[in-house]
Order: sequence, then C-alpha cells, then structure tokens
Amino acid sequence: MLHESWKQRLIRYAHTSRGYSYPLRTRLEPQRTVLGQKLLLRKTMTHSIDWHHKIKGEVLYNEPLSKHTSFRIGGPAEIFILPKDHRDLQTIFKHKGNIPLFALGEGTNLLVRDGGIKGIVVCLREGFKSIEGPVFSTSKDGRETGVFKVGSGVKLSYLAKYAARFGLSGVEGLAGIPGSLGGALIMNAGAEGTEIGAVVRNITRITTTGEVQIIKRDDLEFHYRRTVFPPGDGIIVEAELELQKGDTNQIYETIDRHLSKRSLKQPLTLPNSGSIFKNPPGDIAGSLIESAGLKGFCIGDAGVSIKHANFIVNKGNASARDVLRLIEHVRNVVKEKTGKELETEIVVVGD
Repeated sequence: MLHESWKQRLIRYAHTSRGYSYPLRTRLEPQRTVLGQKLLLRKTMTHSIDWHHKIKGEVLYNEPLSKHTSFRIGGPAEIFILPKDHRDLQTIFKHKGNIPLFALGEGTNLLVRDGGIKGIVVCLREGFKSIEGPVFSTSKDGRETGVFKVGSGVKLSYLAKYAARFGLSGVEGLAGIPGSLGGALIMNAGAEGTEIGAVVRNITRITTTGEVQIIKRDDLEFHYRRTVFPPGDGIIVEAELELQKGDTNQIYETIDRHLSKRSLKQPLTLPNSGSIFKNPPGDIAGSLIESAGLKGFCIGDAGVSIKHANFIVNKGNASARDVLRLIEHVRNVVKEKTGKELETEIVVVGD
C-alpha cells in the first residue's frame, strides 16, 4: 500500500496533464556516473506543486461538488481549497500559474455540470465569516447610521439578524435569501424591494496579482441581479455596509415575516438552487411558469416545484443535464404560451 504522502503526490502529478501547468521552478540534479564518466550538474525545470502545503486551510482533490452546492448536483473539482485567510488566497494566486480558478460561496444560485470543474475551486465558506462593528455616526441632518465590515462568507440570514441586534435597518429584507454576502454582492441579490447594493460603501477583493484592492461605491454599478465591477479580476473577501438606525422590534418582525414566507412558499425540504429565472419587466417568472401548466413537470429527477414554479428541485438523483433540459423546456413552453422570454438567474458552470 502506498504511503499517504505518496498518494497525494501522485494525485497532484496527475493534474499536470490537463492542458495547463503549474509554475516551473529550477532545481539542480545530483551528480551521476554513467559508463564510468561523471556527468556535470545541470539545471532542470520541474513543476512546482509544493505550494499546496503552504495553504493553512484545507486542500482536497477530486472533491464532488454535489457536496458543496444547495442543488446537491455537480461533478468533481480537481482541486478544492477552503482558504483560511487572505494570505491563503495570495498564495494561490502567486503559485497557480495558468490553472483556471472558480470562487464558490454557499453554492446557492449555482448549477455545476456533471463533468465538474477543471482546475481550482476556492470555497470561502469557512475562512471569511467575521463581522466587525458597527461603528455609529450621526449625519448633519440627524440620521444615525452604523457601518459593519462583513466577510464574504457570512450568510445573509445571519447578517440580517446580527444587524437587528443593534437596531440597524437595511438588510432585513434579505433574511430569506439562502446565500452568502460574496455571491450577493456579485449578483446584487435582492428580495421584497431590498437589494444589497443599496447599503454597500465599499468592497475589498484580492486581485489575481495578490494585491488587496478596495473598490469604492462610486466605482460600482448595481443593476437588477448584476453588479458591474471595475476592470480586473479577483475574489471578494469583505465589504463595508452602511445601515440606518431603525426600530428594533419592527426589524425583527420583518425578518420573521420573510423567513415565515420563505418556509410557506419555497420548497425547503428538497435540494434546490433558489430562483431559476429572473422576473421579466412587469411580470413574475413563477406566475408565468404556473400559468403555462408546468408545475410538477419533471425530466429525470429534476422537477418544477409544486410549491413555487420558479424553483427546480432535485427529487433524488437529478443530474445537471436533467436540470438544463428542464430549464430549456420551461423557457420554450412559456414563450409559446405567453410570448414572454425567460432569462435565467441561476449560474451554470463546469464541463
């Protein structure tokens, strides 16, 4: 039986034949004698894979992403990393070379194809869950506000309840959204007339060069289910949110109302990814799907929820292919019967 460390090395070497490579490093080969002649030392270039050991968080290989998405669907990630902090992310960007990278939060609003994701998947669910503050201030017109620094891995439901402790209003309408702050910032998540973009002061991300970049609100554009960032790529690690002082009892009542409504109207007992389609202008996606007679319609183990027509549920062993075929069927039937085009809200990734 192979020693565990050798098993890991063999797995890592297997990844070097995927069409991308790890950064190369120089090493000196030891002196060797062949046919009585001594060969000179020379420099060779080998794949540097030792940087995985520098990660303080957890590193997994061929990790099924069905374990990390709310749909419970998805093939494996070649390399799955749960970074502990900013430095882990900087280490990844420094050493990953041209290996593709995908950032994952709570795995909601996401469908991973059955072939999984090649390269690195970075999951921020464990290491970026801190909340600092609030820091209170009063404006010239007498309005009291509180500013939080919130990690991108913080769940929106927890954030809403945390802010309520201090009587701060602005995110209680998001309590029913099953996701984390990072994903919410990327898609400007919203519910019940509330959008996360309305309370953002700035966003911090680690760029692909490992720099800590603070993006001010004026450099961001918030649209319906989409945020436009300045040029450049990176991973969001934190945001400053500014909330208004409100009535604590009323804030808690709003949170309870949204959570109760979610429990009554959404299929929480079956794996799902949240809303599949965006609401068309002046209409509601769920109502259009229901009016087209599609509630309960299934392809394989993927079905349109009988509780909320804008949800597709995994009834057991649904594949990503089942879900994608069902999405296309729903779009075609709704178009045929109502004349309305449905645009997907769910993000589809992988092979």
